[in-house]
Amino acid sequence: MVGHLEELHLLYANGEKLNAPLVSSRDSYFLGVLFLFLEIVVGTSIAAIIKYFSSEVSLSIVLMFRYLFCLPILLLVGLNIGGTRYFIIKNKKAMFLRSVAGLLGLSFWYLSVIHLDISKALALSQVMPIFICILSILFLSEKVGVFRWSAILVGLSGAVIIINPDSESWYSVGLLYIFFGTLFASIMFVTLRKLGMTENAVATAFWYNLFGSLIFSTYCISALKLNNISIEIWIMLVIIGVMASVQQIFMALSHTYASASSLAPVHYTTIPIGVLIGLLVFNEKIDFNFLMGTSLIVGSTLFILYREKKKYSS
Repeated sequence: MVGHLEELHLLYANGEKLNAPLVSSRDSYFLGVLFLFLEIVVGTSIAAIIKYFSSEVSLSIVLMFRYLFCLPILLLVGLNIGGTRYFIIKNKKAMFLRSVAGLLGLSFWYLSVIHLDISKALALSQVMPIFICILSILFLSEKVGVFRWSAILVGLSGAVIIINPDSESWYSVGLLYIFFGTLFASIMFVTLRKLGMTENAVATAFWYNLFGSLIFSTYCISALKLNNISIEIWIMLVIIGVMASVQQIFMALSHTYASASSLAPVHYTTIPIGVLIGLLVFNEKIDFNFLMGTSLIVGSTLFILYREKKKYSS
């Protein structure tokens, strides 16, 4: 989901690709898919590392490094494109809301990964387009027909099937975290629809990461003891920071070669990658409810994304 958060920005900003592909024909789309797949692998690996070391280091420290290491690449790209003026934001209120919602969404997402099976967390995170659709109805007064309402209900029923409230051990605080994570991330994307009309994606991503780095750096330096962290954990934190920066590069490259709308189905490779990591690293079990619920979520969200693309292309 964490990488997913940034790519969906490009899709919901204006419904079309923001950059012209550098290569024509099928080669361009192949490169777009390749870079997006690599971004998903890196993003999912970051989530797995955070889950693996969650008992040894505070999530706040991890997030501090994640935000700090994303800044250099965004700064260099922005300066190369348009200089310092490229980072001027006109709609500051929307930018602030985007930053707060994005920070909370990412924080709750990592908390959900820590407290839930990583396969379940990744599958449930795919309901985000459904949340975005609902919030767009409530706050942007978008009109939704019977087909998309049906897709929303199907997707939500898939989430219920995965959670399986009939089982004795169905409840986990991770479910609350995934709900808030998806909710705040959806609020962020609804805000990005407005920001996409006046601002560029690199500038908004830079200010968001700067905001996150300031918040978590201030908290970690003032409230936590950084000198008690072992060398192994410091190495892990640096690796996460570098991976987050690489993730930003892959994300940008994927949308340079292909449109966000055409790449949308590739995001669902997150689920089998999460299942594989869950089975091999965390000894998780995959049952029929997971498979059935995931199928309903993927099917419904693909339909919603198809309707989004059709709306913007008409």
